[in-house]
Amino acid sequence: MADTGRGLRAWATATTVGLFLVVLVGFFDTFTGSARGCGAMWPLCNGGVLPSPTVQSIIEYAHRALSGVVGLLVAVVTVAAWRRHRGRWEVAVLGAVGFGFVIVQAVVGALAVIWPEAPPVMALHFGFAILSFMGQALLTVVLWQLKQPTGGGWALRAHAPDRRVTVLAVGVVVYALGLGYLGAYVAHAGAGLACRGWPLCDGRWIPPLGGLTLLAFAHRVAALGLAVLAVWLWAAVRPLGARRPDLVRGVGAALVLVAAQIASGAYLAVTRLSTAADMLHVALMTALFGVLGYVALQAVPRPAAVAGAGTKGGRARSPRWGT
Repeated sequence: MADTGRGLRAWATATTVGLFLVVLVGFFDTFTGSARGCGAMWPLCNGGVLPSPTVQSIIEYAHRALSGVVGLLVAVVTVAAWRRHRGRWEVAVLGAVGFGFVIVQAVVGALAVIWPEAPPVMALHFGFAILSFMGQALLTVVLWQLKQPTGGGWALRAHAPDRRVTVLAVGVVVYALGLGYLGAYVAHAGAGLACRGWPLCDGRWIPPLGGLTLLAFAHRVAALGLAVLAVWLWAAVRPLGARRPDLVRGVGAALVLVAAQIASGAYLAVTRLSTAADMLHVALMTALFGVLGYVALQAVPRPAAVAGAGTKGGRARSPRWGT
């Protein structure tokens, strides 16, 4: 039988990669000061359809163009997934998250061009982009898992972990989102160099707390907190190795990415916010969100109707939320 869902999975994968690039290009746009490259105009660029022949204008225009194309792909993939997999709550919810936050972050970005916003609002723009990426990435994971519902990660979810593991996995994702927002706020507030040196801040373990230094130091402490939570999650899932290898592998990958993220933060401090260090930091953070989201998804038990669809009246039930 032909695999009629192959095209949808391929487009979903490409869209996930596209959203990853949108996050990187968006941060590069901000980091290079190109966000005003098209002036206070949207969707026009300095009064025209095409950008002006300046580096900042071209960077800002490229960001808008990429965001527009990928946003359209998100819409197409989401609608196609909803139509093909009616009744599956994972597809419905994750599609809504990916598509919904694409729209929200686009609106916030457009408003920020027309009316320059304060750092707290601009940090939200980054947060919405991350949520959109996570929604689309996890939708893609589910679509690939549904290719073979009797095997792989989809089947493993029938062996639900302890509820405490599920709560911890979801809690780590929520904490990481808060950390990502704080990091974006530090960047937009110009506090990236408020703590000179690493791991010490201005030569001290605990510097005088106030102003931008407080922001930068709080970000470092929060990053350490994420590392502690990741180790805690690893200790919680490791005993499940034989029964839930997907969780063990996922948390293992998250631990590696957390360590790399901290190292890239040190690289940022040492290079005094070089472009390469900044982009590496954002890329690792975005990948970490994808992996933590996967772990949380796999830690959520399949709906009861999915895990054990029985029979009623001699006929097999076909649950709306089933496999």
